[in-house]
Amino acid sequence: MAAQELDLAALRRVYGRTGSRWFYTRVARNARHWGWTEPGQSKWRLWRAQRRLEDVLGQKLALPTGSRVLDAGCGAGVVARAMATRFGLLVTGVDVLDFHLAEACRLSARAALADRTVFSWGDYHELPFPDDEFDGAYSMETLVHSYHPARALAEFHRVLRPGGRLVLLGPMSTGPVEELPPSARALLEPYLDAMAMTGARFYHAGNLSQLLTGAGFEVEEALDATPYYTPTTEAVHAYFRLPWEVLRRFGDPARWLNLRSTVEMYDVREYVAWYVHTAVKPSR
Repeated sequence: MAAQELDLAALRRVYGRTGSRWFYTRVARNARHWGWTEPGQSKWRLWRAQRRLEDVLGQKLALPTGSRVLDAGCGAGVVARAMATRFGLLVTGVDVLDFHLAEACRLSARAALADRTVFSWGDYHELPFPDDEFDGAYSMETLVHSYHPARALAEFHRVLRPGGRLVLLGPMSTGPVEELPPSARALLEPYLDAMAMTGARFYHAGNLSQLLTGAGFEVEEALDATPYYTPTTEAVHAYFRLPWEVLRRFGDPARWLNLRSTVEMYDVREYVAWYVHTAVKPSR
């Protein structure tokens, strides 16, 4: 059974430590997501891969200009601003970390996007919005932190209008964690615990579509996008393996959880799939 409450302290450990915040600000340019590389493109251009993944999201949402969209777990608002500028969407972002929200508001104001991107505190398991509020919703690699994925999906369904679209992007295990080989579990489970990836223990590549259906959605597509994500996994491992080894041996590894994640993801790559699920709330 899934956990029943938000573990805010764990999320603060993942995203709030000085090392992690430095990594996201200076290295990832405020983004908190992986990248998408097409065949023939260089895997070393990580920022371009991140921008391409944002384009994939906008294309999967397939909403007209001016549509109202929920960003569930908005972080610093990088994806929200991409949806606003490249796809003409009006984005409302929610997050449970106050420093994420402050950063998102500051960066949107600086980009003159405060009228098209709005951010507020919100747990996406109990959204502070009325029914049928949004034309679309998405989770960019944040559902893995869900303490109750079925409840979160039910909330997404509730706040979408009939015909509204939901896109979920992110990593998941190839099958139930408890059914993976012991050697894989020995690598993966400590990683999930350290990164507060509670949701990844309750959904996987084989059952997320069923959870969406159970929440009332019609699944339009469950795309195994692992080949498009793998180049980023390879590149960040090559870039950061040695820095992580130095920090792990001579510093405090707990300060650099997100640098750790870029390296250790490579060690479990055989058991991790990256999916893009697109679903629709049926019209009444």
